Amino acid sequence: MMVYLPLALTLFLGAPALASIAILRSPSMRGHLVLFCLCIFYGIFPLLIAWGGLSLSDRFGCEAEAIIFNCPAPSWHGDLVTGMVFAHWLAIVTIPSAILGAIGLLISWVLKVKRWPTLSSIYRSRRHKVIAGVCAAIAQRWRLPIQGVRIVTVTLAVLIPGLILFLYLWLWLAFPLEPSIASPLVSG
Repeated sequence: MMVYLPLALTLFLGAPALASIAILRSPSMRGHLVLFCLCIFYGIFPLLIAWGGLSLSDRFGCEAEAIIFNCPAPSWHGDLVTGMVFAHWLAIVTIPSAILGAIGLLISWVLKVKRWPTLSSIYRSRRHKVIAGVCAAIAQRWRLPIQGVRIVTVTLAVLIPGLILFLYLWLWLAFPLEPSIASPLVSG
């Protein structure tokens, strides 16, 4: 069971990772369209594999017995077709991932069209950080009280730890550290 959790998490984060590329790199409209199409393809890919498996079962003359396919010869065809047909279960993870990725890409596109400040214009604080400065960056960007943002973050981390931990780590990577003020060199 523990082997499937990293696989499911990796599959779930595939399309949102595509959206993060668009948010952080601000591609052209054509780039947004390509990433959007990749998101949609990512979501339906397991269904396409299953459809291909059913086509192969007809071509190889395989017959379904309970939950496996038996093919006349060679025997490995049955294993291949069975694996392909049951790939549709991966869509349970990839379709919600594709939806989240598409939403992220639409948000990125709106930010580009409206010329709103992107996430790359938000900096993690050097002075007001407790862990990484993410809460201070959010508070500064949307003019919220920093203690309120921290309280909400800790509360959400207790209630839904996995999601908030992932989001916090992602924001830690997405927001660059505030540039340091360069002090002029004093020549003596």
